Amino acid sequence: MESGSDRQPSGWSYHPRTERHRKKGRGRLRLRDASAMAIGGMIGGGIFTVLGETIRIAGHLAFLTFVLAGALAGLTAHSYAALARRTGRSGGPDLFLREEGHPELAALTSWFLALGYVATLAVYAFTFGHYLESVTGGGLAFARFASAAIIALFLVVNLRGVGASSLTEDAIVFTKLLILVTIAGVGMWSWSSARLEPLADVGIGGVLVGAGSIFMAYEGFELLSYDYDDIERPDHNLPRALYLSVAVVVAVYVIVTLGSQMLVSDELIVQQREVAFAAVGEQALGTVGRFLAVGGAVLATSSAINATLFSAARLVRDLTTRDELPNVLGTTRRGLPTTAMWLLAVLAGGFAMAPDVEQLLAFGSVTFLTVFALVNQAYARTARTVGGQIVGFAGAAACAGAVGVVVVDLARHDPAALAVMGVPVAVVLALRVLYRRTRPHSDSPGPTT
Repeated sequence: MESGSDRQPSGWSYHPRTERHRKKGRGRLRLRDASAMAIGGMIGGGIFTVLGETIRIAGHLAFLTFVLAGALAGLTAHSYAALARRTGRSGGPDLFLREEGHPELAALTSWFLALGYVATLAVYAFTFGHYLESVTGGGLAFARFASAAIIALFLVVNLRGVGASSLTEDAIVFTKLLILVTIAGVGMWSWSSARLEPLADVGIGGVLVGAGSIFMAYEGFELLSYDYDDIERPDHNLPRALYLSVAVVVAVYVIVTLGSQMLVSDELIVQQREVAFAAVGEQALGTVGRFLAVGGAVLATSSAINATLFSAARLVRDLTTRDELPNVLGTTRRGLPTTAMWLLAVLAGGFAMAPDVEQLLAFGSVTFLTVFALVNQAYARTARTVGGQIVGFAGAAACAGAVGVVVVDLARHDPAALAVMGVPVAVVLALRVLYRRTRPHSDSPGPTT
C-alpha cells in the first residue's frame, strides 16, 4: 500500500452497504441504494436525539429550525455533488481541498472531520443508552453503561469483519421511517393550530440558534461522495440521491416535530428531551407507542453507530496513506482498520459519558458546519458558472454564520460549555502542529497489514 497517494485505494469503501454489494457481486449502487444510505445516515438517531433540544431552543417554531438547517444541508449537498462530479472519483473534503491547492487545510479539515465523527458516535450512543434506560428504569448509571456497551458491541462486530457488520439497510431505514411517521401521523390527524400559539413564543432568534445547534441531525449525506466509484451512473445518480435524501429527511423532521407538538406539550418534551419521542409515542399509542418509539430509537442509533464506526475508521486509514496521521493508526488486520476502530470507539465512549447531550450536539454541529463551509467555499472558487459561484458562496457564508451564531449563543448563556468544547479543538490543533514537526517523509512506509 503506497503512502502519500491522493487517491483512495481501490477496494476501500465507506459504508457497509457498499462493501456488501462488492462482496456479493451485485454491481454498483442504484439510486435507491444510495438514497437509502444517505437517508439512513441522517435519520440514524437524528430526530430521536434532537427533538427535545430543538423545541427547547425554538419553541413553536421548531419545525422552521429543521427547514433552515435542511436548507444548509441542501446547499452543501449541491457543492458535494458538483465537486465529486468534477473530480470523477471517490473522495471527500480532503480530496476537494487538495485539488484546490490547499493540502494543509485539507489535512486539518480531515482531522476535524474525524473528530466530528467521534462526536456523532457519542451522540448516537448517548441516545441509545437513555432510550433503553427509559423502559428499564435503570437510572443514569445504566444509561451510561448501555452507551458504552453499544459502542463496544459494534466495535467487536466490525473487528470480526464486514460480513458480520452488514445490516439490512433497506429494512432498517423503512422500519424507523414507518415508526416515526406512524406516531407523528397520529398527532397530525388531531391537528390544532391553537397548540402553536403564539407561533414565535421564544422569538425568531431561537430558530437561527437551533438550526446551528442541531445541524448534526443532517450529518450523513456527505458519505456518498466517498463511495462515488461504487454508484451506478454517479454523474447522474449522486446528485439526485443527495437532493432526494435531504428533501425526504427535512419532510420527516418537520412532520415528526409538528405531530409531536400536537400530542405533547412543549414543556413536557423539553423536560424529557433525552427521550422526548418516547413520551410522544406513549401519548399517541399508549404503552405500545412508547415501546415502538424506543425500539425505533434503538434500531436507528444502532445502525448509525455501526455505519459511522465503519466509515470513520476508513477515513482515518485513508489519512495515514497520505502521511497526514501516524502510520500506526492505519494498521490493518485482514484488511480491517483495527487500530482506527479501537481509537474511535474509546474516544466516542468517553464523550458519551457527558452529563447531557446539548454540548455534544453543539460541538458536533459546529464541527460539521465548519467542514461544510470549507467544502462550499471550494466549490464556489472552482464553479464555472455565476449561479454555481453564488450557491457555493451562499452555502459557505450560511454555514460560517451558523457557527458564529452557536458560538455567540454559548458565550452568552453557557460559557462553561463553550470552554469545554474548546478543549478538544485545542488538543487537535496542538497535535496537528506537533505531528507536522515530526511527520515522516513521503517515502516512509504506509500502514502495516
